[in-house]
Amino acid sequence: MGDGEEDLISALHDDLLGKIISRLLVKDAARTAVLASRWRHVWRSTPLVLYDGDLPEPTRAATVTRVLADHPGPFRVVLIQNCRLASHSPELAEWPRLLAAKDVETLLFAYQKPAGKAQGLPRIPADIFRCASLKQLFLNCWTWTIPPDHLSRSRSLVVFPQLLLLTLTNIAISDQDLDHLLAASPVLENIILACPLKRLHVRSQSLRSVLVSLLDEFAVVEAPLLDRLFFARPPAYIIGAADPVRLRIASTSNLRVLGYINPMVHKLHINGNIIKPDTMASPSTVVPGIQILALNVNFCDLEEVKMAASLLRCFPNTCTLHIQSVMPRDPSEPTGEEHHAKFWQEATPVECLRSHVKRLVFHKFRGHRNEFEFLKFVARGAKALQSLLLVPSKEKVLSADEVNGMIDGLGCPSFQAWTSKVLLVSRVVDKDWYPMRASDIAVVDPFL
Repeated sequence: MGDGEEDLISALHDDLLGKIISRLLVKDAARTAVLASRWRHVWRSTPLVLYDGDLPEPTRAATVTRVLADHPGPFRVVLIQNCRLASHSPELAEWPRLLAAKDVETLLFAYQKPAGKAQGLPRIPADIFRCASLKQLFLNCWTWTIPPDHLSRSRSLVVFPQLLLLTLTNIAISDQDLDHLLAASPVLENIILACPLKRLHVRSQSLRSVLVSLLDEFAVVEAPLLDRLFFARPPAYIIGAADPVRLRIASTSNLRVLGYINPMVHKLHINGNIIKPDTMASPSTVVPGIQILALNVNFCDLEEVKMAASLLRCFPNTCTLHIQSVMPRDPSEPTGEEHHAKFWQEATPVECLRSHVKRLVFHKFRGHRNEFEFLKFVARGAKALQSLLLVPSKEKVLSADEVNGMIDGLGCPSFQAWTSKVLLVSRVVDKDWYPMRASDIAVVDPFL
């Protein structure tokens, strides 16, 4: 600034200056304190966003400590995921202690193992449980152990009174601690668990969305607001395992969105009834509230196809159906196309396909004959269907002309006439499903 020029920035009101500072990188925001005593006041009174990735690596950990200690808070967001510390580093205990006193609202706290060292996951610092102001908490690579003084007190103890979103990835946590955590978070709406569990029995008066990955058993026990339930696709070695995931849902459940269900991975229990390939719809074997359903199906496995048909009968009021075609475990195995065609020709009608599904999205479509047999079954009875969208896989990109050519080659005029009314072929290949986005309650269809 030259001599005689007006200092327009300093003329701004403190509230406006605070908004400017809150949008700066934390290292730049801290530097404003050297401009003048007024700027020191503004910096210290401005809610900050602290992201350790914005800090130079040689002094990153020391700078995080200094900012947390010097700034009185509140911190709107604190993201610590780039600091590589040893499990005994004092910062691992010091930072949560400071955060607990600084009214942090969103916290991502990830432990980064030192490169080239094999060691177990450190225990989550106990002071994390004192961060009562948290609304969003993301934790990665910790051993979760609730302090004994918490466990010895009433289960009604509120640990996180304002927490709305909890994400745990690569966390070692017991079933009992997870139960306690849900009970101690009275307004929790969204939980994402990307860590191995034995079981999860949901008892919550506030949960609206649950996403889990690896577990043996899931049950909706008491969750009147639970609207969405997601299962992240398990690793390949789990598909077809001897012990499938037990999924227990009551017909009175208020669930509206469910997926991705894999017929050979998830063993569905409804009101105590185990759903099998020959299960027919009855009041005790359906969940009428499901409106958006997503299934993973290997259309080259006849037993899996039969199970998928049975699962569809359990959700009679589904309006939007997502089918994701998965590759056979051994592409060289015979597919028995004639058996698939016979099965669909003889299969009893499926209520949701006949009367309720308005939109069918077929993900990772490859143009296999068995996929078309399923679509021909849909075509024979669909009365409500308005849109059939085929989204090609990355392995086999198909154009609309190619799909229409395949339909012509089937020699089925009635099917060809039906597809001419509802069929759309995506111009882009199918992308992998993004669970974090799916868990956002604001997203209308989480599988698109």
